[in-house]
Amino acid sequence: MDNQVNNLGQSSSKQPVNNSNPQVAQPNGINNTIYNKPADNSSVRQVVPSSNNQPTINNNSQLTNNSTSTNINPTITNQVPPNDSDVEYEYVEQKKSYKSVLFILFLLIIIGAMGYYIYTDYQKDLKNKCSPLVTAKNEQNSLKLNSTIVKDLYQKVKTDISEDIASTDLDDSMKLYLAYRQIPDYEIYDSNCNLFNNSSMQNVTCDTGSGYTARAFKEDSLRRQVEKLFGEDTKIQNENIQLGNSCIGGYQYIKERGEYVGGQCNDTINSIYQVDKKLISAYAYNDTVVLKEKVRYYGSQDVDIDRLKNGIYVYTFKLDNNYNYNYISKEFKQK
Repeated sequence: MDNQVNNLGQSSSKQPVNNSNPQVAQPNGINNTIYNKPADNSSVRQVVPSSNNQPTINNNSQLTNNSTSTNINPTITNQVPPNDSDVEYEYVEQKKSYKSVLFILFLLIIIGAMGYYIYTDYQKDLKNKCSPLVTAKNEQNSLKLNSTIVKDLYQKVKTDISEDIASTDLDDSMKLYLAYRQIPDYEIYDSNCNLFNNSSMQNVTCDTGSGYTARAFKEDSLRRQVEKLFGEDTKIQNENIQLGNSCIGGYQYIKERGEYVGGQCNDTINSIYQVDKKLISAYAYNDTVVLKEKVRYYGSQDVDIDRLKNGIYVYTFKLDNNYNYNYISKEFKQK
């Protein structure tokens, strides 16, 4: 009897609680089932609540019962939504890039406009420096007679008594002769008399047998001076350079050689005439320069020469697009 009481006392005594397999409170929607943890920890079902209150089952988890076990291998990918700060950063960067492109285009336009303005202003300034232009239309601007531009222009067209006697008109022969006078010395060279026609020019021949060394220059050299002095649109045929029947000039054009070849003068020039020339005024208006020259011809006994006119001669020059003053005309105004 005492043994039974003892046994009953032992059986009714409090048993230790195994904390290894506690009952877990499951979220809503999950069966309240207690799973015994295996001794080898080989198969454990772990339930982890997710942010959306739905359970997430870890990969490679196993459900274990007394008689069966099931392998569960779900493939669940948690997609992380873009952060608002990242989206805002990309937008700001794109906006900055767009603004940078617009700024560069705007800067290029400004630079181009400034370049065009500087270029046109420079061209205007260059023309003003090369030309004594006036501000008011048709207003005359007096020029100093000793200024560089006046002396340079006058030197190009001024003639002496021999040239005036040979020819006083500004015809093609005179234009070729005046252009020839502008050819620099380094473009005129020693040559020969090959193909020179001794009968085509009065009083001018070419004979190297006498020890004479002919001088020559290219026709392009003369063409450049013609265009510079009279304008690019000037059309003058290549022909012999000779004023009247005199020896003044004395260059024969030889087309086959593309050269002008100088000959010997067979005439003696003796002039009893004299001339006094004086530049009395110069002025400019718009793009034109005008020189006025007072001329007095007379013979050895101060006798007037009827065929040479005494009085005022007016030389007119006009500025072209290459900033050269083209010789336009020579006119006799009064006695």
